[in-house]
Amino acid sequence: LDVDLSNSAGGENIYPENTKTLYQILLGFKPGNYLVHFYIPAGEYANRLEQAGMVPNVTHPTHRYLGARKPEDSPYDDKRIFIYSVKDLEPLFLRVFVDDGVDFEKCILSLLVNKCYLKQITPTAEQLAKALKIQYYSELRW
Repeated sequence: LDVDLSNSAGGENIYPENTKTLYQILLGFKPGNYLVHFYIPAGEYANRLEQAGMVPNVTHPTHRYLGARKPEDSPYDDKRIFIYSVKDLEPLFLRVFVDDGVDFEKCILSLLVNKCYLKQITPTAEQLAKALKIQYYSELRW
């Protein structure tokens, strides 16, 4: 199952419509025997490896675990995965699939969205010391 968080047709509409808005999305999972992969944009694995062929493939017995997130990585009541979205960000897909050994699994994802106002300021030294730099997804790939 692919879950599209963007505002595209068929998406979940979890992206802001205003250029001065940023959404901080906290993602948590109910317990279960399933894995989640992240793709941005569609077809581009967020944490791909450099070696040819070393990309997640849910049909491959070992490659399905490459960078996969499990429910215990970000529990439902203790969300540890943070996603940041801005207007016109490329679509982010969550590929959710049930791992081997179970015929049926109910996969429950919890989203908590914080709406943040973006404004350019001249930060103080104290603010810079506490600041979190959020890189655009394309900056994380080299």
